[in-house]
Amino acid sequence: MPSELYEQVKSSIDIVDLISERVQLKKSGRGYLGLCPFHDEKTASFFVYPDTQSYYCFGCHESGNIFTYTMKTEGLEFREALEVLAERAGIKIEKYRRRKSELSLYEILELSAKFFTNNLYGPQGTAARAYIERRNLGKSDIENFTLGYSLSSWDSLTNYLRKQGISDQQILASGLCAQNQHGIFDRFRGRLIFPIRSVTGKIIAFGGRIIDGDGAKYINSPENEVYSKRKNLYLFNEARKFIREKRRSILVEGYMDAVRLHKCGFREAVASLGTSLTSEQAELLSHFADRCYICYDSDTAGKNAALKGMYILQEHGLDVYVVNIPEGKDPDEFLCVGTQEKFEYLLTQAKPLILAHIDFLRPALSDNATKKSAVQELIDSLKKLNSEEVLQYRNQISEATLISPGELEQRIFGEDRPISTAPKVFEPPKIEHDDFLEAGFCAMLMTEQDCRLIVEPLEAYEILQNNFAQDAAYAILTENPESLAELWLSNSDTDKLGLIERGKNFCAQMGDIGIQEKWKKIYNELKLRGINQRINDINVKMRTNSATIDELQELANLQKQREIYAR
Repeated sequence: MPSELYEQVKSSIDIVDLISERVQLKKSGRGYLGLCPFHDEKTASFFVYPDTQSYYCFGCHESGNIFTYTMKTEGLEFREALEVLAERAGIKIEKYRRRKSELSLYEILELSAKFFTNNLYGPQGTAARAYIERRNLGKSDIENFTLGYSLSSWDSLTNYLRKQGISDQQILASGLCAQNQHGIFDRFRGRLIFPIRSVTGKIIAFGGRIIDGDGAKYINSPENEVYSKRKNLYLFNEARKFIREKRRSILVEGYMDAVRLHKCGFREAVASLGTSLTSEQAELLSHFADRCYICYDSDTAGKNAALKGMYILQEHGLDVYVVNIPEGKDPDEFLCVGTQEKFEYLLTQAKPLILAHIDFLRPALSDNATKKSAVQELIDSLKKLNSEEVLQYRNQISEATLISPGELEQRIFGEDRPISTAPKVFEPPKIEHDDFLEAGFCAMLMTEQDCRLIVEPLEAYEILQNNFAQDAAYAILTENPESLAELWLSNSDTDKLGLIERGKNFCAQMGDIGIQEKWKKIYNELKLRGINQRINDINVKMRTNSATIDELQELANLQKQREIYAR
């Protein structure tokens, strides 16, 4: 997406209007104040500034603009957030697209979805329709979940897409077809088709369940330009609203499990796309609720997958519970014979991460031949969690492993790690005044050409201490500042964007003095900080008689410089 679209969207949406849809804002000084949407708080510390079109929380220090806000609250990538905001502003994005292949790839996937649906209703879809009926699904479910059927033919979809004027190169790029020495052939054959959609609802891939022929029970589209299985969850586009409302997500293994849960009223359910859980998926879920129920198959392989995945979720701030479905059933099978109330009861009986892991390991912990490895597996997993999460189950862990609480703490945390039994309290990171100075320095470099003309890249790097500030300043002075914001957004580099927005707010709070005066104050104070630190270093050496002649001469020069910058 070109920078023109970014700038048009940015200038078309007021940040106060956008944020006030979710956060109750009250006028406060030059901005608006409300409860932060990014962390729990009882006293409002989240400010929205209409003059700079930015926000900043003095509690958790989240900051940014309309794009970062939409990305974080909706769990979107930059491109998706840009499209959502463009739609909100009534801006048609088609005219801004630079490469026809981007648009064509989505079109190919939409055309293919319609082709699959037509197949399902056609004469060759009899077996697939019979399977759907056996799973107690109806026509409304086919429509709601856009189900389809891929014919058993090797080239039915390939030929269809060619007739639509789509090149072989584009067909292969979609991931729907593959190629060997004999030519291009359909990847999905004889399968019930489940479209996979992005957070914004666009079809980006497909999953297929075997109905006719041989092969793996389930296959998925390969990753391509628009699809990454690490960053997506099946039905998340439908579920995210309900995850936020119910303050929980339900994570299942298969497409049919997710479909069944949605059909039975559990619309906060998503599926993990046949892969081990990833950090990106965990981050996606954590944006919308802090509790996740993992509901995988009850067989041993399913429990293993659940245990591996839930530690990733827990590391990303989610409270994870494992649901135990009786009689070896999966969620789909259970709900086909059970009721919504019975499944809800299973959720109330779900066990938290550590207790579920202990239950799973009990047979191995009771066997002398496997006890040692089972204990080590548990300890290695617990090392990934913070002390408060572990210590609340200290007695249960000790009882299961037959290791004393003191020895357990030493093996999990190490001798030097402080252990706290106090309840977990939110402690926002401290930001010193110098950090605001560095942020202001970078913000002025970003917005003022005159400031950029008098600072060399290496000089900026030397007088700054924060890594993000150093990288941001160097980029501003060596690249085109006008395109950097879009570049950082597209790379999800929100740290640098937050730094710039924090700096703009800092500069605005310096009062009505001119730009040059603000720059002089910030620049001089940063230079003074560096000079004073170096003077202190040399003074320490002088007290131990280890200062060199060069350092003594440097000290004299530094003292003269300090007088200049202190004026």
